[in-house]
Order: sequence, then C-alpha cells, then structure tokens
Amino acid sequence: MANLIGSNLFTSAIAGLNSNYLLLLNGSDGLTMDNILNPSDDTIRYTVNQTFRSYMMTNFNQIDMDGDGKIGTDDVNNYVTRLKTQGMTYQELSQLCASGAGGSMSSLLDTVLSNFTQIDTNHDGRITQSEINAYRVNEQIKDVKEKYPKINPTQMSMFYESKVDSPDSTSSKEDKVFG
Repeated sequence: MANLIGSNLFTSAIAGLNSNYLLLLNGSDGLTMDNILNPSDDTIRYTVNQTFRSYMMTNFNQIDMDGDGKIGTDDVNNYVTRLKTQGMTYQELSQLCASGAGGSMSSLLDTVLSNFTQIDTNHDGRITQSEINAYRVNEQIKDVKEKYPKINPTQMSMFYESKVDSPDSTSSKEDKVFG
C-alpha cells in the first residue's frame, strides 16, 4: 500500500487539474485568461472550483509553455508531465488537491502538507511521489520500532523450508517461502 500513497495523491491532484481544465475549455481550441476569469456560462462558472481558477490565473504563464496566450491540451499535458517528474510545491499541491481530491484524500493531504518540509528530503521546495512514499515507509518503520522496541524491522530476513520427498516419489523438492 505504501507504494500507492504518493501516487494516489498526485493522481487526485492531476485529475482535479484535468477535469477543471476541460470544464473551462468547454469545446474551445484553448483556454485564455479571459476564459478563466469569465467562464462562458453559469453552469461552468459554478462548477469549476474557485481555488482552481485562482491557481490557473497565478500559473498561467508556466502552463502556457508556447507563450501563445492560450492553454491548449498539449500545454496541459506537458505541465502534468512536469508536475509528475519534478514534483509539486506546497501551493501547487494544496490548490490542485482542493480542486479535485475531495474528501477521500483529505487526511493524506493534511498529513503531507503538515509534514511538507520533512517529506522534501532534497530541500528543493517540491515533493515527488517517491518522497511521499519514502516518508510513509519511514513513518511505518518508526511505528513498528515504537510498538515492538526489541524488533528491528530493517533486519528481518526470510526463511525457507525445503520439502524433500521420499526417493520413490517423482517430485524431488518443493520450496516454500515464509517471511
């Protein structure tokens, strides 16, 4: 489960970005600053999260990578790829999750935001899925050490049991793994 923790949070954040972007796009060939400030109809205006609109206004130039004044699908795809590979800042993570994560990720988001500086192990101001996952594993190791102080979870090994059949049998050996 620990391998999916950061992935789930990033997936939720990116899903929020994509779904709100598509709502604002509403069939046009690109999203302009005017589309963000003044959505084309009331349904879109009230459906799109205000936090997301604020995020898009603040980061418009970063997302509009070709500088044509419109955020197209390619711009969003490139931006999403950058977020996945380079990680997200505190602000990006909180705003994007607020626009799409909903209640299912709120506890995880709170934990990540509360411990952002500890999770950001390379201190670049961005956290990646890997950093979130590593933090989660380290927290689980701490919990095991506190709960079972005489057991060192990093020093556990696997034991093998070999079953050798009688010489008359056609199968000679069967291994079972116990961990």
